[in-house]
Amino acid sequence: MALLTFFGRLVHYVHPEISHRLGSLLFSLPLPPCRCRDSWEVGGVKTCGPVGVAAGLDKTGAYSRFLSFFCPGFIVVGSTLPRRRLGNKPPRVARVRPYSLVNAMGLNSPGIASVVSRLAGLNYPIFISLAGFSVEDFLVQLAYLRRYYKPAAVEVNISSPTYKGFWRNVPQLADVDLPVFVKVGPSTDVASVVRNVRRLGWGLVVTNTFPVEDGRISVGRGGLSGLLLYRHGYRLLERLREAAGGDVPIIYSGGVFTCRQLGEVLRLADAAEVLTSVLYFTPYILKALNRCVDR
Repeated sequence: MALLTFFGRLVHYVHPEISHRLGSLLFSLPLPPCRCRDSWEVGGVKTCGPVGVAAGLDKTGAYSRFLSFFCPGFIVVGSTLPRRRLGNKPPRVARVRPYSLVNAMGLNSPGIASVVSRLAGLNYPIFISLAGFSVEDFLVQLAYLRRYYKPAAVEVNISSPTYKGFWRNVPQLADVDLPVFVKVGPSTDVASVVRNVRRLGWGLVVTNTFPVEDGRISVGRGGLSGLLLYRHGYRLLERLREAAGGDVPIIYSGGVFTCRQLGEVLRLADAAEVLTSVLYFTPYILKALNRCVDR
C-alpha cells in the first residue's frame, strides 16, 4: 500500500508520458485476485460489485491480474482490434486541472489474440471492449472470442475520438451469443442506437471521452476524461436513460471520484466504470468506491 500511495503522489509531479511508463511497470505485477464476497448484476451479467475498471486502462490484458487484487466489480480490457495497431506518436497524454486528462492514444492494440493469451487462467469478471473500423473488424473478433475465450460480456466501442464520428449507429452484428453493451459518446445518434439495443436486448455504456483540442498532444486533439467530464457525461446519461426507459441496462463511465457522484450515477445507471480516478488516486479507489454502496 505504501508503494502505491507513493506512486500516486509521484504521478502529480512528473510528465504524464513518463508516469504512464512507470505505471505500466507497476501495473504488470501479478497480484492474486480479490475474492468476490458480494455479487452485483448488470443486465444479467454477474460481477463482484457496481464499480469496474473502464476500457483504456488495460488495453493489452497485461494489467488485469494486478487490478483484480483491488476488488473491482469487473475489468474492461481493451479496446482491442483484430490485428496490431501502433496508435499515435507521443506525446499522447496531458494533464488538465482539476483531476482530468486529455489523451489521444490512437486505438493502439497488440491485437485480440495477444490480449486473450494474457488473460488465460484469470478467474475474474472480464469484459472485452472491441473496436473496429468496419463491421468485419467486430465480427472477426467476436468469432475469435467465441472460439478461444468467453468473457463475462463484450463492449462494442463505437465512440472513440479516434473514429472522429465514423460510427454514429450500432454495427449490424448477427448471432452474438454473449452479453453486449454498446459504448456511446457525444457523436452517437442516441435515438437510433437506443432503438437498436432495445431490439437486440443489449445494454449501453455511456460515455467515452469528449473530443477537445490540445496543442500538447502530438495530433493536436484528444479525448477529455476525469472530473471535468462528469457534468457532461451525467447529462448524456440522463438523455440515454430517458430515451431507453428503465429496462435497458446502462453502465456509466466518466469522471466518478466520490461516493456522492456514484450515488447520483446509480440512480440512473446499473453500474459504473472508472479510469482517471485510478490514475490519480491508485487502484485502492476501486475498493473504496465499491464499499460506498449499501447492499
